[in-house]
Amino acid sequence: MQDFVTHIQWHCPACAHLNDQEISVPELNFAAEKSSDMTVNDAAALECEGCDTVYGGQVWVYPSGVEFEIEEPYEFSVQGDMPMYGPDDDYEPPTDPHSIARESFHQLAKMVGTAAPETDPQFTNRLVFSGAVSSLEAYLGDTLINAVRNEADVRDELLKNNAKLGSLSISAAELASTPNALNQRVVSELRNILFHNLEVVNVLYRDAFGIRLFPSNSERDILFPAMLKRHDCVHRNGCDRDGNKITEFTDVYVHQVIAAIAAVVDHIEEERDKRLPF
Repeated sequence: MQDFVTHIQWHCPACAHLNDQEISVPELNFAAEKSSDMTVNDAAALECEGCDTVYGGQVWVYPSGVEFEIEEPYEFSVQGDMPMYGPDDDYEPPTDPHSIARESFHQLAKMVGTAAPETDPQFTNRLVFSGAVSSLEAYLGDTLINAVRNEADVRDELLKNNAKLGSLSISAAELASTPNALNQRVVSELRNILFHNLEVVNVLYRDAFGIRLFPSNSERDILFPAMLKRHDCVHRNGCDRDGNKITEFTDVYVHQVIAAIAAVVDHIEEERDKRLPF
């Protein structure tokens, strides 16, 4: 069953870590006759990925967005994006994410600088930018999930090296009834990862494959800031939190981002090939 989720970004009051998360929220009341009656609220908890502090409070889910009112151990508010259904648990990754990603980058690069509305000259470039980031997310997620499902040594390294995934518990009864239960549980956890959160993904790839996500500091310095701009493109049509249109999506910048993403994808494939037995 698909979760009903919202996307949030918030700084932890305890450690100042910037959390970039998809959070499950109560489903809207779709039986209501008016959109104003669809709102629901419930108890809520947020956990900081930086220090593991758990915050408790309330969540209000509206058709247009989500609001968390945290009450303890600190009081603060978090605004969430329009709620929607998350990924389908039955999704099957493609067998060759690399070739699909490369084809996407090639097509997207040809679209940079093409016609856009006069009132918003960078509109097409923002779409291309967002498409490139989405292609990177798909590649990173599909590649890791395929490896965990099909390569026992990768799964075992991930569980051994990653504290969060390594703490997953599965009963003997569950293993007896479903021999593949461990793989299923790990894959389920990975499907909840936001693969544009490159700090988290870099750790996962290090723990699973023993490789760095970035071929050099140059790609890292381009892509970390780019992932922050992704949110403004996808959720606010290129505006920042104050409603100001971002004007950085020039032809040169978008080509630079696509090149950096392609370099990361190729680097991962090359490093993984070095580790394959012959």
